[in-house]
Amino acid sequence: MGFFKNLFSKNEQEDESVEDQDQEIEEDQYDNSNEAFGNQDDEEDPEDEFYDNQRSPSTAIGQPSLINIIANSYWSTDDVMQEYFIMRETMKHRTYGIAAYVPPSGYPRMVDTGIFQELLAQGNIDLTMDVVPRERRNIMKELSKDLNVIRSNSEYQQDKGQTFQMRENITKYSDIDNLLDEVQFDENRLYNVNISVIVYGDSEREMNKNFGVAEDLLANEGISLTPYVKRVKSGYLQTIPIGARMYNLDDTFRNVDRKSLSVMDMARNAAGRFNGGIPIGTNQATPSANTEFLNVFGSKTHRPINYNMGIVGESGSGKSTTNKIKMEREIAILGFEHRSIDPDGEYVLLAKHLHQLNLTITSDAKFIINPCAVSLTETPLEEEIETDENGRQMTEQEIEDQIKLSNDGRQVITHEDGEKFVQKVNVSSMISNVEGFVNEILSANGNEKGLNVSETSRLEDAINAVVKRLGITADPNSLYQDKAGTLNGHFYDRIPKPEPTLTDIYQELAKQNTLPDGSEDPKVSRLLDGLKPYLRTGSKPIFDGQTYFGNGRTADLNKYLYVNFNISQLVGSLKRVAYYVITKYLWERWMTNPEKATTKKVLDADEILQFIDDPVMFGFFEMMVRRCRKRNGSLCWLTQDIERFQGRPQAKALVTNSEFMFCLQTKPEHRQLMKDAIDLTDGALNILTGNPEPGEGILRAEGDSIWIKTNPSQEEMEFAESNRAVELARKTKDAVREINEKLKQ
Repeated sequence: MGFFKNLFSKNEQEDESVEDQDQEIEEDQYDNSNEAFGNQDDEEDPEDEFYDNQRSPSTAIGQPSLINIIANSYWSTDDVMQEYFIMRETMKHRTYGIAAYVPPSGYPRMVDTGIFQELLAQGNIDLTMDVVPRERRNIMKELSKDLNVIRSNSEYQQDKGQTFQMRENITKYSDIDNLLDEVQFDENRLYNVNISVIVYGDSEREMNKNFGVAEDLLANEGISLTPYVKRVKSGYLQTIPIGARMYNLDDTFRNVDRKSLSVMDMARNAAGRFNGGIPIGTNQATPSANTEFLNVFGSKTHRPINYNMGIVGESGSGKSTTNKIKMEREIAILGFEHRSIDPDGEYVLLAKHLHQLNLTITSDAKFIINPCAVSLTETPLEEEIETDENGRQMTEQEIEDQIKLSNDGRQVITHEDGEKFVQKVNVSSMISNVEGFVNEILSANGNEKGLNVSETSRLEDAINAVVKRLGITADPNSLYQDKAGTLNGHFYDRIPKPEPTLTDIYQELAKQNTLPDGSEDPKVSRLLDGLKPYLRTGSKPIFDGQTYFGNGRTADLNKYLYVNFNISQLVGSLKRVAYYVITKYLWERWMTNPEKATTKKVLDADEILQFIDDPVMFGFFEMMVRRCRKRNGSLCWLTQDIERFQGRPQAKALVTNSEFMFCLQTKPEHRQLMKDAIDLTDGALNILTGNPEPGEGILRAEGDSIWIKTNPSQEEMEFAESNRAVELARKTKDAVREINEKLKQ
């Protein structure tokens, strides 16, 4: 009981009362110990039995009381202002705190179910709600009295010509009258409610800073906060979980009806909003461990700002398992289309489980992913910017009329949702793709630089010559031949024209840069040498030729819900180049494909931050994360390279353009880095750095932070577990448990 001695040491009268309590408790403990040894009286007064039940458990045999468990070694208030307290938990650490409450006038007229969510996520705030039910008879008497007071005040004000409060009086009268009817028929009830908080800090300055944050968060919900000035001790006891009610704080309670009280449930404030979607995990902050749902594309009534999602965590924290569960449920339940780039072969079993397509890309595979392919693209009409002869920016209708009259091959189409797009063959995008590919193969080993100005110019001349020879223009019709037929097992009303290839560009480049004496121009030697290994005659032929993924499969793979590009067997520079080419292919042939304009599409890119220092590749990722929403697409990126967030604004762009984030286990040394990069609260970081279980972390969805743990089923773990040894151990454990259950029967 040293806690209470220190707590009330500032007041002599209180000291005496506490000493008396100590003496009584010591006597109680002595009596209890006698009872334990059989020295109890033959007869016991029922009143004594009642008081015995109210006493704290005896500590004589080592059983701690509640005070022993929660009390600190030292607690004191400030003698001058008496607004905050100081307590010591260890010899090295002091904690400062402010006890405050919501005054009766500090409640909003309407409350939301998430009023405490941000407050509870701070990690430095304790929140207590004291609810006292009221008898219906007394409620009706008080409400009737209030109606009479409002009516009398209104009549008096009207007689005096003071009509400025008439509207407010009418509103109050109507509210109270309706509440009285509900209480009378037991449809509602009133409660006295006190909301108290304690805001902590490691110093007085930090405490005041944290209190300001708490005030601002509640102010956003229309709630004000007032410190327990000169009542710090009572306010502290009111807030800590010892079940004490301080009757000298009656002025801090306010009437709240049953409906409002149900909304202010603190357990519900730890839950996320429901917007449809898939079950993603169980809530670790609510007593019911309710299931949380995730819907990156939103619903018809509510759509997020963007559909992107990042999954960040240390190795072994459950990133890949989480994403595989997300993918499987989105594909099987919601019908979303997914494409994944798989550097480590982790998604092969998922593709087999879903009976979808897995493409294992090897250096000598028969598959071909042509980086020179020209595809049809769509651009939202609102992104087209044109001006008239006077430099005035044209309206969308004027731009549409201009495009129709220009006869340059572009076409304006309207989707089912009424949004208009400009459809064309983007030759310049194809040229950019080839330049990016050549940049990658020249710089992939780290010993060479990318294209210089002269090489870029000569490469563009060769590409343009090949495109012209094939008759490809901005007109979408230029991609097809004027005849029907079958290609690779598929019948077409109009057969697609052959795509430009690396061999075509290589030969044209050599042709245009041959000197009069028949020798090769030294200015293109590096280009030709870099391209040669990637031709069909070289050691890495998977990027030269017409796009091909097997007999009977179209070049765009549009009939599959899920396709996994497994590049785990590639090594070195070839793996890096393949990652880039596949990403470009998926953007051009799938994400921006006009046939997929209304399809919900998710590109899953694993370990994306490994390319953060590559300006070409990461520049493309940054463009994609900003623009895929317009194509009804989502980028789901994963990384364990948390250190790469340090001092790199490119990584910050990924985070700021991802409306959904799932953060898993984090090393303590990365705490500040995660706080700066992802803007996590101290409370969230305490969870992430406190050795959470695999799959346990903080889901940030549209500003809400939810503490969840993924909930894979046993069937899902068959393909979701990345570590084969862990999966074998799990199966063995399940088998042993099954045997034990049968033996019990």
